[in-house]
Amino acid sequence: MLVDSQSSDAKAVIEAALFAAGRTLSAKELADLCGLSEERARALADDLASEYARRGSGLEIRSIGEDYAMQVRARLAPEVVSLAPKELEAPLIRTLAIIAYKQPIRQCDLVDIRGNKSYDHVKELERRGMINAAKQGRTKVLTTTRAFADYFGLASCHPEAVRRAILKDKKLVGVTPMYQSLALRLGLDFIVVNPYKPEPEDLERLKEIELLVLVPGYEDQVREHYSGELLEAGVRTLSQLKESAERICQAAGSGDVEPLAAEVDLMLQRYRARASAARPIQPLTPMIEEIARDLRIPVQEGGLTAAPETAGMETDIQVPVHQSYDMDILERIVQRYEKILEG
Repeated sequence: MLVDSQSSDAKAVIEAALFAAGRTLSAKELADLCGLSEERARALADDLASEYARRGSGLEIRSIGEDYAMQVRARLAPEVVSLAPKELEAPLIRTLAIIAYKQPIRQCDLVDIRGNKSYDHVKELERRGMINAAKQGRTKVLTTTRAFADYFGLASCHPEAVRRAILKDKKLVGVTPMYQSLALRLGLDFIVVNPYKPEPEDLERLKEIELLVLVPGYEDQVREHYSGELLEAGVRTLSQLKESAERICQAAGSGDVEPLAAEVDLMLQRYRARASAARPIQPLTPMIEEIARDLRIPVQEGGLTAAPETAGMETDIQVPVHQSYDMDILERIVQRYEKILEG
């Protein structure tokens, strides 16, 4: 062990530097600080790391490649990681969490989730050294940095290790393609999966998720392949969409339902105002009746007949129901409401 006075002083400088930096430091940086050779600085850093290990400190000094970092001991990180980002504002934390979980993520995809405000968030997070933003065509590809892992006291900067820390008490949600746009709107930690007729890759994804969102009425079929938590989410009407979104966020322990809820409330107000002058309708299926009730259109015998366009019925109003899943889930409902009000 190195015990001379010069070594003790240099070791103290290294310890203080690693604590103050809040990031990894190279052996060259440590050597320059102490006025020593890189070899001697590395030996002192290794010796200091051994001292921390022997006394079972809550902190540890780790060699990461050619660099060194002081961080929360790995086994304690899950207990304290939630305390780390006090100086980061909540909107920045939410944007950073999405980047960390979905990395590598294109900035344009992040904007779809978090809105245009995320452009400013990306600039600020890049300025703080939390993320890398590499140009790719007209957009950027975003990833977290070693400094991000150091800041949150994570033992590894590998995406999978970061993902586990970010999720913590949240659940990884599985959604069918029908609900992908809803999951994006809510900012959930999700993967897309087909639980109805799963391919081998779907079966692997079903093993990862802790909550599966699916269409009502398919539980028995899905249970052949998935034993975890299920949530049947009705999205036939605007009111159902809002209620389902609230339930999904509550069950997942994550997501932000407020922007969607506010948009749905405003749209319902406008559509119900238009519907107040609409002619009564006679729904020919339960789905159309649910839509009519949500719009508060009078439902009565002799009204305009309405049915889904796939029902094969002769009606006054043919309502679209099998729209592309590439279409936003809110827009799919809006198309149905518009069709009924046009009738």
